[in-house]
Amino acid sequence: MHYWVRAASSDFTGTPPQPRSGHTAVNIGKSKVVVFGGLVDKKFLSDIVVYDIENKLWFQPECTGGGSDDQVGPSPRAFHIAVAIDCHMFIFGGHYGSKRLGDFWVLDTDIWQWSELTSLGDLPSPRDFAAASAIGNRKIVMYGGWDGKRWLPDVYVLDTISLEWMELSVSGSLPPPRCGHTATMVEKRLLVYGGRGGGGPIMGDLWALKGLIEEVLKVQEANASANRSVEFAILKRRRAQFLMENADLATYRALMALRIAEAARVAESSDATTSYFLD
Repeated sequence: MHYWVRAASSDFTGTPPQPRSGHTAVNIGKSKVVVFGGLVDKKFLSDIVVYDIENKLWFQPECTGGGSDDQVGPSPRAFHIAVAIDCHMFIFGGHYGSKRLGDFWVLDTDIWQWSELTSLGDLPSPRDFAAASAIGNRKIVMYGGWDGKRWLPDVYVLDTISLEWMELSVSGSLPPPRCGHTATMVEKRLLVYGGRGGGGPIMGDLWALKGLIEEVLKVQEANASANRSVEFAILKRRRAQFLMENADLATYRALMALRIAEAARVAESSDATTSYFLD
């Protein structure tokens, strides 16, 4: 039988987060849940509140690290995306005041340090109400959102190691552009449900994006092939340099042999001349 249980204040210690909406919460390992940001009474939040599952304890870590404005961590926001990869929580986009955000951050939950990231590739536009999910322990896939003018239909994959974004080219029937939906990786498929778009009613459709794992593997193989090509080119260059150095050495030795032979010939000629005058 399935049933809900509401937590009571006696079920945990520490100070829980203040009421809010538009926040995110990610599971880090099996030990903690990290809550970030949100909105309460028209005030945007930037706090980190953590629930320690094993000790049933709420606490606020003292975070360090910041961006170009000397502020610790990202600016306050709501309706952003947050995805956990190992001990890291990645944050992208969201809404603050009247602005849609397009900045990119990571929080290392081992040392509670924020870092603003500079990414490469096909950079997604600033947006809020997007949805994202982890692909394995390295990639993040993000779909849709709202950029302030239109509902978005695009799909991006982020490599959290190289920090490179790639916009996927999707074929076949496409779901209507939307925001405020959910996106969840289930085995090899990204399941997208609901949301709102086009000024119409709230959606209740379910879509599955296939081929993500294959696309990631194809990109990884292409990168590996490129790396192999680079390594092969480096080896060829080193071999060419080695051959040139050996060729230079052989030329030098031949030249020195010629010079020694010439010196010997001159010496013999000089000895013959001396003998002629002395005899």
